[in-house]
Amino acid sequence: MAREVYTNEEFIEFSQKFVFMRVLADKNPEGAELKSRYRVGGVPTLLILDSKGREIDRISGAHPADLLMEELELILKFASESSPVRL
Repeated sequence: MAREVYTNEEFIEFSQKFVFMRVLADKNPEGAELKSRYRVGGVPTLLILDSKGREIDRISGAHPADLLMEELELILKFASESSPVRL
């Protein structure tokens, strides 16, 4: 994903409206702690969190940029419609 998605111009533009944090659990002690806290079993895993750090949803596995953007839009649309929590 690092080469195909995160360098995709459309995905870069799309991602400007969100906060993304890439964590490498095998190279960073804080990453290992986050992996444990959020019970991440495999990589890549994208966690979608609200402003309080609560998990809204997750996407596991590699996805092409266009499908990833669609999935994220659907997750965020559903979350904003069904939750009083401000994202």
